[in-house]
Amino acid sequence: MNFNATYFTVPEVSPTSFSALAAAQRGKVYADVPLSFFATIEDLKKYIIELKNIGVNVLLILPHFLPSLSPYVVKDYQQPCQLFGNWENFAELMKFVEELGMDRMIDIPFNHADFNASHLQTRWFKDYENNGIEAGADDVDADNNRIRVNWGAFILDNSLEELQNYWLEKVIFPHIKKYHVNAIRIDAAWGLDPAGLARIVGETRQRFPNVWFLAENLGMAPLIELAESGIAAGADRFFNNIYWYSGGLYIPTDIYTLYKRSNGVPTCTIYSSHDVLMPAMKALARIRADEVQGLNDKAIVRKFVQYENIHSLAQLDTNTVAQILALMKIEFALAGLMSSDVMFAAGSEKGLFERIDVCSSGPENFAAGIHSDLPEFIRDLIKIKHSDKVFNQEGTVIPFGCWKPDQTGLKGYVKTCRDGRQAMVCVNTDSAQTLSLSLPKRIRTADNLAILSNEGSHSIAGIADEISLNPYQIMIVTCDRR
Repeated sequence: MNFNATYFTVPEVSPTSFSALAAAQRGKVYADVPLSFFATIEDLKKYIIELKNIGVNVLLILPHFLPSLSPYVVKDYQQPCQLFGNWENFAELMKFVEELGMDRMIDIPFNHADFNASHLQTRWFKDYENNGIEAGADDVDADNNRIRVNWGAFILDNSLEELQNYWLEKVIFPHIKKYHVNAIRIDAAWGLDPAGLARIVGETRQRFPNVWFLAENLGMAPLIELAESGIAAGADRFFNNIYWYSGGLYIPTDIYTLYKRSNGVPTCTIYSSHDVLMPAMKALARIRADEVQGLNDKAIVRKFVQYENIHSLAQLDTNTVAQILALMKIEFALAGLMSSDVMFAAGSEKGLFERIDVCSSGPENFAAGIHSDLPEFIRDLIKIKHSDKVFNQEGTVIPFGCWKPDQTGLKGYVKTCRDGRQAMVCVNTDSAQTLSLSLPKRIRTADNLAILSNEGSHSIAGIADEISLNPYQIMIVTCDRR
């Protein structure tokens, strides 16, 4: 399969090779890595090298502390998990990642912990006199019944100065001073005490100006409400929620609200994470939309994994796998170019099918991936991303087309940044039909038009009012607003 002709719309002009932006101007490309996927540190190192070669510049590991029920139910914040055994091994890995030129991001569950966690005072838990408050969230089950899901952890009271001191002095500062960590993901930032979080972020930044924070602000509610704690605390970057939702144009509108309220703070589009369906299963659900229409994520897992016993793309026929990979590629193109940053879960590039279970997924699950040209595609898309500032800053994103999961056809967005730089990304999700799109006037009449492919930037004098995209084809346009 010819990669260029299949996946990119390319004009008949010779391309100019990409010149990568300076490292400081590039957005972050995160790999969300469950440590349980690896039996040894050496196995993890080999995978990190693969990630580096793809273009990942931030290693984000799931909580590495000694776990209780799961990595997000911490038993001891002052002891590492079994993979590392001691802090010397952890520090050596972080130094290895630093020498590769990548950021080292740890994930700290500030919000909740095992009620009997070592070194945490009982009085630091909310309502400790009544045995605490178990952390959880409202959700739906596979039959679409509204349920409460508890996590086995108990809520901490981060308004307490002595608990804030513990986070700073016993957890954060040692990781920065001794273990080569330079970035922190604030788990469930939307539920933290704003003043307490602001102190944690502020004092860390004052002592270590090179350290930056990513605020998790996810949940089934308007994005801006969930981001308020992180914004108030001065977090450097945010998740923007687009791929936590299945369809419609509501979330791009929500992203615009965050863009305005946060004054353009960088955000991260989630292509995949340990909390959501893997892209391969999402793609199969799109292909078989007539069978799964209306089913929620848990019901889709039940149908494919439990009822049909599908655990790997290797079990499916060649044609279906080809369609899945094609859909995964065009979805990554949409995600990767939308905002400053993009994140994918470890194994997405290998076509992992089953959803990551932070309690039980192990090396045998990671080994269920397949070999394909998907890592090569992701590498080339990241090169495109890092070639133009429009893909590495925030802007107004106007979506169009067929975004609902049971729809096929053209979909995409036009992005306009404050400096006037613009981009349009459009894909054809139809497996059989060539489809035509009337281009927005702001693109047709813009200056410095270029169409991008994995070969480089194809500068053009003008562009037709209407373009056609073949099945599973991608069109990426950059220009300046006239």
